[in-house]
Amino acid sequence: MSIVRRLLAGIALVGLIGAAPATSQPTTSSDAQFQALAHEFFYTGFKMSPVTATSVGVHTYDALLDDMSSAGIAKQIAFAKEYQTKFQAIDPQSLSADDALDRTLILNEISDLLLDAQTLQPWKHNPDTYTGLASGSVFSLISKDFAPLPVRMKDTIARERAIPQLLAQAKANITTVDAITKEISGEQAGGSVGFFAQTVPLAFASVKDAALQAQLKSANASAMKAMSAYAAWIKTIKPSGTYAIGADAYRKKLLYEDALDMPVEQYLSYGQKALAQTRARFIATAKRIDPHKTPQQVYASLAKVYPPPATLLQKAQSDLVKLRAFVISHHIVTMPDDANIKVVATPPFERAFVTASEDSPGPLETVATQAYYNVTPPDLHWPPARIAGFMAQFNNYQFPIISAHEVYPGHFTNFAIARHLDLSLTRKLLGSSEFAEGWAHYGEQMMVDQGWGNGDPHVRLAQLEEALLRECRYIAGVQLHTGGWSLKQAENLFETQCFQTPAVALEESMRGTQDPMYGYYTLGKLMILKLREDYKKKMGSAYTLEGFHDALLAHGDPPLPLLRPFILGSADDGKPL
Repeated sequence: MSIVRRLLAGIALVGLIGAAPATSQPTTSSDAQFQALAHEFFYTGFKMSPVTATSVGVHTYDALLDDMSSAGIAKQIAFAKEYQTKFQAIDPQSLSADDALDRTLILNEISDLLLDAQTLQPWKHNPDTYTGLASGSVFSLISKDFAPLPVRMKDTIARERAIPQLLAQAKANITTVDAITKEISGEQAGGSVGFFAQTVPLAFASVKDAALQAQLKSANASAMKAMSAYAAWIKTIKPSGTYAIGADAYRKKLLYEDALDMPVEQYLSYGQKALAQTRARFIATAKRIDPHKTPQQVYASLAKVYPPPATLLQKAQSDLVKLRAFVISHHIVTMPDDANIKVVATPPFERAFVTASEDSPGPLETVATQAYYNVTPPDLHWPPARIAGFMAQFNNYQFPIISAHEVYPGHFTNFAIARHLDLSLTRKLLGSSEFAEGWAHYGEQMMVDQGWGNGDPHVRLAQLEEALLRECRYIAGVQLHTGGWSLKQAENLFETQCFQTPAVALEESMRGTQDPMYGYYTLGKLMILKLREDYKKKMGSAYTLEGFHDALLAHGDPPLPLLRPFILGSADDGKPL
């Protein structure tokens, strides 16, 4: 699964969520003033966060790292407050509807960043903030072919030379770290050492310039040494405090990130209801397949049916052809003629992190504009048991559901449509996980509802399992951060209510301690389903599923509560759930 990550864990001044929507040209002087200020805000932010700039496709600062000293962070906070005041001074009533929405997006983004930087302060309490920045700064240079490899190699050398200073800033900033965050941060730092030891040299192995290779070897050794020392230092921290952000911060994040003004208890109730409904359907579907086995046993049987390991990429390509044809023939969404993606084996230097992922260009990228569907094949030299375990995730029922999420009609389709729109800079750079992941997750269920799988209960069971996992994330995120839940209680939820293995339950629960809002998959799906019903009522006999999806994707990836008036007009009841 693809994961879109904000490299500074909330401190970066520009969001990294992918492409977005059509907006009108300035119609008033206020519109022009707002758009000029937005451009100034983002491009000043790129100077302060070079790593973010690289990720979105701005390559002016590829040789630099962010200043994460206490003075640098203070400067970022002052910057955010300055522009918060400037945007607040623009009367939204004087703006076009599109620019008024963009103003809200920016102000919510700034409020969220200030909540993190000033209140939650991961830069003081989460050592992985710096590990992710260090490795991410290099990964963004090697993972996209936006410049000749020797050019990117020089920038990598420059960034690696700055990593020891970055980690020194980390040690100066970190005060208290809770036990679970300490454990995760230590593991991540250790893994980052492996990234520099193996991934970076492999990425540049084809460069024949001996001088450059010598410089890389020196810079890489320095980065590894600093990261090894940092990992060792994390182990010496005496844990204290909690990972939980608390109910007040959780509600604010619902407002800033999801445009959802709702008590946490009410928000939780929607997830609990969804889980109960999906769980009942999962059990009933499993009984249809084999009434004599437990739901877990039935689901486990799916993993035994997978393509020959040597043909995995061909299977991915074949599935995409079928998915795209299904989307077109069933009038799911209007597909651009050029909405084609390349299926490739995941580059060797990424295989430790990726099994299957959609990889779109940064929203401002002008050179490396090809999108890829990365699929990691097994090593055919592995023992048969290991190959079988690896291929289980690519079983014939689940793999097409994953591909639907990632490509047709999921993330790639969203990207392919968005790049044909007249995009404002704000909408290119700011979007919500609730929309992006909600659309992709909604697509899994919608495709099966529309007939993908021809009614085969095995296909429905695979889709329902994906839904159960996301619903447990929804609940675990709330309870871990506002309900006083322990890690064990979250693990029990994943195992008993969502039929996950103990290993997956632990992994997902650990993720929840660091990602409180990771219910956005389910949240977005539920909001889209509600919006679809409201749109259907509005349109009456003129309603079509394709018409709804075209309308939904015509505005980019803003939070769905803010999008509803654009689609429903006066028919919007103001209730996104």
